[in-house]
Amino acid sequence: MKRPAEKTDAFLDLMVDWQTLEGDMMIYAEAEAAKTRNALEKTMAQVIGLEARKRCTIQQMIVESVKKEAAHLDPEDIQSLVGHINHLLEAEEKELPLAEAALQKSELFISRYLLNYLIADLKKGNELLRQFADELKAATISTSVTSKIYGPGQE
Repeated sequence: MKRPAEKTDAFLDLMVDWQTLEGDMMIYAEAEAAKTRNALEKTMAQVIGLEARKRCTIQQMIVESVKKEAAHLDPEDIQSLVGHINHLLEAEEKELPLAEAALQKSELFISRYLLNYLIADLKKGNELLRQFADELKAATISTSVTSKIYGPGQE
């Protein structure tokens, strides 16, 4: 049986190199945010740092799932995770109309840019989470297709 790419040193080296770059970005963003008095510059540096931290957190989970213990979900875990995702999606569905209404009332360039940024981020995150929730739900239904992907013996 073929060994998954994640079990190779080459894969782990890529993940660690990527994580190092994200760590450098977090340090850079923190330093830049501390240096400036400009509210927009400080905010954008903080956002850059938060985005890098988010990616680094996910990368670390991937590395640990390869090196220590493989990520696993039993049916109760899947239900719980889908519940968390659904809770966030419901909140975001309430947020999006507010953000769009604020954008309609906005006249200043910076405000409009930042509102467009937030709206695009909400929509992108919403789409990714919906896709993940759908895939998790499919994982709970054992069919000839999903059992090959998610079934027993897939280590």
